[in-house]
Formats: sequence, structure tokens, C-alpha cells
Amino acid sequence: MAPVLVLCLGNDMRGDDGVGWAVAAALDADPPPGVEVRRSAQAGFYLLDELVGAGEAVVVDAIKTGRYPPGTVVEFAIEALAAAPGPSPHAVGLPTVLDLGRRSGLDLPARIDVVAIEIEDTGQVVEGLGLRARQAVPAAAAAVRRLAAAGVARRGTPEVAG
Repeated sequence: MAPVLVLCLGNDMRGDDGVGWAVAAALDADPPPGVEVRRSAQAGFYLLDELVGAGEAVVVDAIKTGRYPPGTVVEFAIEALAAAPGPSPHAVGLPTVLDLGRRSGLDLPARIDVVAIEIEDTGQVVEGLGLRARQAVPAAAAAVRRLAAAGVARRGTPEVAG
């Protein structure tokens, strides 16, 4: 049985958009059992390659909704995201990609949880997280650990860990 996939998204050269990779680093420091942590700067259809074959997944990313103060950790099931059309077929959101992948018969996770950190800005090309995003990383990593442990318990003991 495959490990629970933790897919940490972002770009560590775009300021707070690197929160997913910072959470990955926190998880790598003390790897959760039965979990595979991956980093990706990809988006859209490219994420299918990362998700195929995973029984369950936790996606970690930055969000900018304006509904929460920057640095707030938000958890939700992927189904809570609306499938908004992208500006082109090459720029579509994860819900649309998952729907198309499932309709195409791809072996995608049966369950995907999202752990996101509300951020202030991703428009700058700058290394490093702002203070609020940096302070939220431990709480986000703890949320990922809890969700991944629940996934491991649901799936049984995976063959590969790390």
C-alpha cells in the first residue's frame, strides 16, 4: 500500500508563496511514519503526475483570500474548493485538474485534504518568508502531521515511509 502523500506546493523565490516548501522542510526534519513528502513548483495539469498512485494526499500551499489574517492556517477537504476556470486550458486549478484526471480514469487519491496558510503577497521575487508566514509554519506542519496520521491509520501500514 502506498504511503500518504504530502504534496507541498509553492515557489521559494516568491516570498510567502514558499510556505509549502517551508512546511516540507519542517516535516523532513522529523519525518512522519508512513508519509512521503514531496515538493513541487508545478501547477495545473502537471500536478497529476505528482498525485497519480497516491491513495490519500495532503496538499500544502499558500492561499490569498483576504478572509483570514495573514499567517492563519486553514484546513479543508479539496471538495471545498470551487472549480474555477483558468484563463486558458494551460492554467487550471487543482479541482478542475482532479475532475478531468478522474474522468480520464487516472489512479488519483480517494481523499485529499488541504492545509493552507493565508499569505500577504506572492508578487515579489524575493527569497524567504515574511514574519507571519514563517510563524505559521509550525502550526501548518502540525496540521499536516495530524491529517497524514489519520490517513495512515485509515489505509493501514504503507510499504514505503519517508
